[in-house]
Formats: sequence, C-alpha cells, structure tokens
Amino acid sequence: MSWNGTVTCRFCGERGHNKRTCPAYTERLKKYAQGEVDAGEGQDGYWHKQYAKRTGTWVDGTPAKEMKKGRRDAGQQRRCTFCGERGHNRRSCPELAKAIDNYVSELHRFRQGILADMRERGLGTGALLMQERWGDKNLVLINNTRWETITHHMGNHELFMGKNPKDGRNITCGYPEGDYNTNSYHRVNLVGPVDGVGIQAPADWLERKPAEKLAKEHLKDAKSENYYDNCYR
Repeated sequence: MSWNGTVTCRFCGERGHNKRTCPAYTERLKKYAQGEVDAGEGQDGYWHKQYAKRTGTWVDGTPAKEMKKGRRDAGQQRRCTFCGERGHNRRSCPELAKAIDNYVSELHRFRQGILADMRERGLGTGALLMQERWGDKNLVLINNTRWETITHHMGNHELFMGKNPKDGRNITCGYPEGDYNTNSYHRVNLVGPVDGVGIQAPADWLERKPAEKLAKEHLKDAKSENYYDNCYR
C-alpha cells in the first residue's frame, strides 16, 4: 500500500489492486499454463495448477473443482513442514512435540552435569583461566558467565567474560578443557579456581518453560529425519 492509502500491485506496479487480483499476473499464469499443455504436461504442470487454483478453471475453460480451496480440501492437503505428514501443521505436529521434549530432557541433563563440573572445579566468578588461541596466550579473570549460552549444542562457544589482569583488556573465552571442551585449536585451562560452593545458576536455568523456548528456537527451521520419506508417500 502506498503512502496515501492506495493499494499498489507488487507484480505490475499499477494502483487500485494487489497481486492477488492482478489481471496481468493471471494472464502470465495462463500463458505459462498453456505452454505446459502444449508440451504435453496437461493438468499436471506446476503453472497450470497455479492458474487453476487462482481462477477455478483449467486453461480450456473446464471447471477445476479439485483445485478450489476449501476448508475440507485445505485440511486434507495440508502438509506439516516438520514431519512431512498430511493432516496437521507444524504447530500441532506430534513428532515436533516429541523432538521438543527430547531437547528439553537432553538440555536438563547437560546443564545439571556442567553445573556440577563447574562447582567441582571451582569455575566461577573470580576464577583465573589461561586461554591459548593460535599460539596467543592470555590470562582471563572471570567476571561473568553467559549462562544462557550453555546448551548441549554449544560446541566451543565463548561462555565466560573477563579481563586480562595484566593489561585490563576485556576477553571472552570458552570452557576449560575436559569433558565439556575437547577443542584442540582453542585451549582453555583453569589455573586459579574459586570455592565452588558459591557457584549458582540463574533461578529458572533448569526450568522447563525457558528450555522449551530454546528448543523451539533451535528447531524452528529443522525437519524430522522422516520428512522426505513422508513427502513422497
């Protein structure tokens, strides 16, 4: 819609209608559909189907009742973008719900384990790390832990923020070497632990609701391992 409230078509640029009702776009679809018919594709051509959905008829003028959009037809033809099955959408997909539950369970186990490791090793605010990156070594005095980034998919994510006590530079670094970091090109070692008893995660860090939010963000563009098999059934 233009600044003065008049609709402008995104296809032809004319004012007074949009692409959904654009006669020029309808003619373009008809031309492509006729080309598919001439090539022997009949009613199976992609553009022919698009034309039939838009107009309710095939290019020869016969009704295309099977292509008309209706509540029942739409429900029958709906295909989930996560699992590829028909009859439901992503929001109501049982397979996606299971994937979210699995993510939450794995996240909970991982976070419990890494928190126990941090307490056992004394890895918290005030701890001193030695970070080696491509031969460059820096001491890091931790002043903040990025708790929200700690997930079972974090890889070698930079979890800690601190300063180099020698020159005061701000530095971020990953988890020290051990069960939660085996990355060889980015070595981090704990050289000055603190009392682990005082290390506390945020209050909601192990709760389900924020974990579900992380799961949905992680899976927002994902497809199930059965997606393509289901699509071609």
